[in-house]
Amino acid sequence: MSLRTLVSSSPGLTRLLLSHAPPSLFERRGPAFARRVLDIAIGRTAAYPAFLAEHGIDPSDVTWERFTDLPVTTKREYLDRYPLRDRVVDGDLHRSYVIERSSGTGGGCYYWPRLPEQDADALAHIDMGMRMYYHIDTVPTLLLSTLALGTWVGGVKFAEVLRRLAASGKYPVTVVTPGTNLEETLQLVRDLSPEYEQTLLFGYPPFLKTVLDEGAARGIAWPRYHVRLGTGGEGFPEEWREHVMARLGLDPERDLLAIMGGYGAADLGGGNGVGNENAFTVLVRRLCLHDAPLCRDLFGEETLPNLYQYDPGSAYIEEMAEQLVLTVSAAIPLVRYAIHDLGGTIPFETVAAALRDHGLDAAALMKEHGRSVADIWPMPFLYCYGRADGTVSVGGANVYPENVAAILAGADDTDILGHKLGIVNERFVILLEHRDPMLTKADSRALAKRYHPLIVEGLQRVNSEYRDQYAGNRRVADPLIEVFAAGSGPFKDDVGRLKRRYTVQGHPAAA
Repeated sequence: MSLRTLVSSSPGLTRLLLSHAPPSLFERRGPAFARRVLDIAIGRTAAYPAFLAEHGIDPSDVTWERFTDLPVTTKREYLDRYPLRDRVVDGDLHRSYVIERSSGTGGGCYYWPRLPEQDADALAHIDMGMRMYYHIDTVPTLLLSTLALGTWVGGVKFAEVLRRLAASGKYPVTVVTPGTNLEETLQLVRDLSPEYEQTLLFGYPPFLKTVLDEGAARGIAWPRYHVRLGTGGEGFPEEWREHVMARLGLDPERDLLAIMGGYGAADLGGGNGVGNENAFTVLVRRLCLHDAPLCRDLFGEETLPNLYQYDPGSAYIEEMAEQLVLTVSAAIPLVRYAIHDLGGTIPFETVAAALRDHGLDAAALMKEHGRSVADIWPMPFLYCYGRADGTVSVGGANVYPENVAAILAGADDTDILGHKLGIVNERFVILLEHRDPMLTKADSRALAKRYHPLIVEGLQRVNSEYRDQYAGNRRVADPLIEVFAAGSGPFKDDVGRLKRRYTVQGHPAAA
């Protein structure tokens, strides 16, 4: 049973039990879970034993003691090489109550059959979270999801769970699911949010920022509607949280739960994601934002990743070559699966010790931020910088799309809708999409000149590797910046896409 479903009747009791559990309780769950997934993959699929045999391993000889010697699975080496039916448990697609698709961010669309048990605790988990964080049992709430619908996993599954929650009749909540329709979303906010005491707005971070910025430009006074955000699809920089909270009229130092993100992917099976932000993860991340030595001690560098906590009994996570490798249970069980996300894990005790070493009292800080010691849960931490194929190496320094997002958010910039990074003809390139669809070439050149110092100075501030590279090899590290009209040039292909692509290759701007 998932820890998420151990207690479903009382948020207060759940917080109390989680906060008093020893860290070892969570850590012990991981190996037991991974062993079960390994047994299922070997004994009940055709693909995984064949995969092991191709790597010279007799499936019958595999034991837990040899787990870390097993080859890593990937989309290319596993999913693309074996038929869908061979990857599914018992080779039986008919047991899957739904088949969904991933968005193709990693290089192609994939089908993900889902078993009923994968989503059995999704309602209980979201029910608990909504009551614990947003008090939907007592506060009339509009639940407005802008996550994409259709065959995409996240939006459809989340909309279904929200509707089941509302249909239970237990809480004063109403659900509306406009999907990624900007005009409809803004109209719904204008027409319906005044009827509720709060609005919970769910979506993909770049789209949510567009909703908020465009709404403000059209006269929507966001603080009036008491909006909170839930995000999915990708992470966001801490500066983005500050920018968005200012737009909503909220104080990031007093409301640690106003914007909540999670880590997950269609590949990773469970309906509730792998890791989640909570009050304590947000506090730790905000401390690191303003304390470079603490950030360096926790993550090995001053570049701040996304930070979550996770239950090893629902996903077993390893760190290999600075990337996350996960073992997860689903209709397609995945053993040591490299999703190509840059990041790692940190034991709870390591985080607690780092805070103490820097003279920080976690319990006292939580109280200062309006929370309590009951909101400190001794679960392991998961951190992620983003997808490896969305990262650009500038003379050996990793530069992340979120670095640019952080700079623009910190500057309170609402004119740039998107950005891309690349190395083209050995030149570091940053391309920006301006909200003006009629931008002239003269305007573009002037804007590129204006944004250049902002971005260069910002990259040196938020990315220590880039700062060192810029100091020692400015010729390589100094970026070529070009600004494009909305939906034009390299951003034309993003129009209508579920998720943006953050890297560019072969763009003529580098010529």
